[in-house]
Amino acid sequence: MGKLIKWLFILMLLAGAALLFLWFGVINQKIQVEGEEVKVYVRKGDDYESLVKQLEEKKMIADMFWFRKMADFKKLPSHIHEGRYTIKAGLTYNELINYFRSAQIDLVNVDFHSIRTKEQLAERVSAQIEASKDSILELLNDSKYMGKYGLNSENALVLFLPNKYEMYWNTDAHQFVAKMAKEFKKFWTDERKAKAKKLNLSQSEVTVLASIVQAEQSKVTEEWPVIAGLYINRLKVGMPLQSDPTVVYAHGDFGMNRVYRVHLEIDSPYNTYRRTGLPPGPIYLTSQGVIDAVLNSANHNYYYMCASGDGSYRHNFANSYSDHLKNARMYTEKLNQQGIK
Repeated sequence: MGKLIKWLFILMLLAGAALLFLWFGVINQKIQVEGEEVKVYVRKGDDYESLVKQLEEKKMIADMFWFRKMADFKKLPSHIHEGRYTIKAGLTYNELINYFRSAQIDLVNVDFHSIRTKEQLAERVSAQIEASKDSILELLNDSKYMGKYGLNSENALVLFLPNKYEMYWNTDAHQFVAKMAKEFKKFWTDERKAKAKKLNLSQSEVTVLASIVQAEQSKVTEEWPVIAGLYINRLKVGMPLQSDPTVVYAHGDFGMNRVYRVHLEIDSPYNTYRRTGLPPGPIYLTSQGVIDAVLNSANHNYYYMCASGDGSYRHNFANSYSDHLKNARMYTEKLNQQGIK
């Protein structure tokens, strides 16, 4: 009887040692990743099974039975956190489970430049974070929602200053807009607000004007304060701004190379040939540098400008309409010579 107990004890030790060896092997088994890393997404509403399915689809786990056992033992099913995870090659099963449990979700740099419309912004941003294009657009088109930021559906783009912004991948539409509102508030210092007030313009109006300046001149930055001063001169005396880029925006044809008289007939609040004052919203997502150029606009007597057409991307400025007509004729001749229609 004593020998039987002894052998049973030995067998139990051997079995325990075998299980321990097996467990140690599972813990240290490495995941399978093609290349140096792979992205794993835990989206809103995903659960543990959604995560496991994704790992299976990516063929990262060779022994799913033991992976599940280890995950259950470490209570991973009750510690699933939304976000994007960058999984490095060489991780063990144990390290991968700990990685998910600790919610080491990715921060991403959300970048948006050269944006003309709310649709373009929503599409660009939704490609970089979890928020969908439709969810972002819904907020931007909701005047009541944008009202809490002092804006409406027409001028909603005023809130967004082109730059790179760090945020979590699983940022939703509300969080994204709130983040941009925080950055907007940070940009509008007391000094900038005072300069806007001196120009008799609101913060939104400054940005709308800056969007026109940027659309008129995207190459030669030193012209920004001059162009801004020209438009401010026109606003002061009630002259229409007569900005070609606003007409292009009204037509929605951003590939338009020349604006003809027929284009000026469009009935739109963005047609600054037919309407005085500023349009209801920005025609371009405006950089901080152009906004500052408006706030620090040049003091001069120019009321007219015309592109030089000589390839320098500069403008010819004029005080009188007669001088402007001379500049305009030279510009038209140069376009015709180049065959630009």
